[in-house]
Amino acid sequence: MTTQGLLSGKTVWIVFAAYFLFLIAIARYTTWKEKRDAGKVDLQGGRFKWPVMVMTYIASCMSVWVFFAGPGAYYRYGLGYFFSEMCIYSMFPIICYFTMTKVWLVNQQKHFTTPADFFFCRYKSKALTVIIDIVYIICAVPFISAVLVAGGRAAEVATGGAVSSQTFTLICGIIMTVFVMLGGVKSTALADAVQGWFFILALWAIIFVTLKIVFNGSIIEAFQTVRVQTPDWFSYPGPIGICTYPSRVSYPLACAFGYTLLLPQVFVRSGYYSAGLKDQRQMAFLAPFLQIIVWGGTMLIGLVALAAMPDLTSSETELVIPYMCNIIAGTHGLLAQILMIVFLIGVLAVGLSTANALLMVMSSIIYKDLLVGIGHCKFKTSETSVIRVVILLFGAVTVAVSLMHWEYVYNLMIFADSLVESLFPALVFGIYCKWATRKAAITSISVGAIIICLTFFVWDLGYVWYGTIGLATAFVLMYVVSKLTKDDPKDSEDFYEALDSGHRRFMRIKAKIK
Repeated sequence: MTTQGLLSGKTVWIVFAAYFLFLIAIARYTTWKEKRDAGKVDLQGGRFKWPVMVMTYIASCMSVWVFFAGPGAYYRYGLGYFFSEMCIYSMFPIICYFTMTKVWLVNQQKHFTTPADFFFCRYKSKALTVIIDIVYIICAVPFISAVLVAGGRAAEVATGGAVSSQTFTLICGIIMTVFVMLGGVKSTALADAVQGWFFILALWAIIFVTLKIVFNGSIIEAFQTVRVQTPDWFSYPGPIGICTYPSRVSYPLACAFGYTLLLPQVFVRSGYYSAGLKDQRQMAFLAPFLQIIVWGGTMLIGLVALAAMPDLTSSETELVIPYMCNIIAGTHGLLAQILMIVFLIGVLAVGLSTANALLMVMSSIIYKDLLVGIGHCKFKTSETSVIRVVILLFGAVTVAVSLMHWEYVYNLMIFADSLVESLFPALVFGIYCKWATRKAAITSISVGAIIICLTFFVWDLGYVWYGTIGLATAFVLMYVVSKLTKDDPKDSEDFYEALDSGHRRFMRIKAKIK
């Protein structure tokens, strides 16, 4: 299916320039405010009250899923896929309480910067730090690339090819890198707080307008149309058989442990950034409601698109929003152009929100963990200057990868979500089992990550089992190797003292760790 260029190349560049100026204004404001309040700029750290905390977490989770990959996934995979995702949101407050709240309690004394800092505090292993950082680098490059690819495709579709997707992808990458270099963590969080509400309003505006024009405002009519045309959409295993029994378990696990907890930009937000325990709890409580609103809207876009355009190929399904704008253009030309601008800004804003956050965390990982912590590098210039150089170099790598040909944005994101599942056993055992050892953590994460890579690239089972085989293997190895090896109890004393202190100070209970 082809799209007519509803927007001119000039319009797209004007929209892009306006959004770029918005980001630069946010970055300059946060650095000015920090210099005024603290006397210096800290690109890596930040503490946020719950209104900002909740929105920066949600924005980091949204990524380009909301306007791009998500509608296409629901179009292809059916209602069962949506229900698989809904499982995780009811579990999120519970999972967050037993994991990330504990991370937050320890962080109140330790003041971590990177995700690996937490694991090093518990296991005292530089080898483990390197392994975790490698996993995160492998995860981050495709995830950021997916965001940039989506922005390029959005511009190309919006203009009917007048703007090259690769040119726009390149410019998006440059803007992402410059923004993070200037503003750091605080600017990305503030931008998320402002943009997050726009994402949600724009998403539902697209739904209401499309329903009104295509189906006379009746969601019932859209459901009935799909029921007649594509009845498999409402049943397992879905229209193309993707929602098999293994995937009904594996996909929610990939989302619950990978997507909502262990992706690097999500880990630091859910574990480090809350200003207080109230903010941490509000994040865990409110995030599921906002996720249901957002993901529910994304599912409805996929449903309406399937009802209106039932014969799209798999590669076309990620472009259902611009295709629907083309349908609307037949009778409401100006409205279709406005919706296309909203779509373009949405893909840019929600995508770059995630990419900015992820790039910031990865620069901290490379600088603090690898260059300073492992390599013992000493720099004559200021820390801020070195971090900015690291951001520039890592940003250049992700832009280069994004300029390669990728059929699906979805594929890049799902692999990243699944890969970080390998960290979950070491996280849980590290918190609750004093007898868990560093050798067990090294073995479980290494083998788990390798098996997840084999699942995707050798066995071709990635979109059936996701990261579950690697996750199960990592759990078994974590337990068995811990029982076969032993660490000096003094190595983890400071970790458990910080955890106990956090319980007494913030929760008025004494932790009971065996």
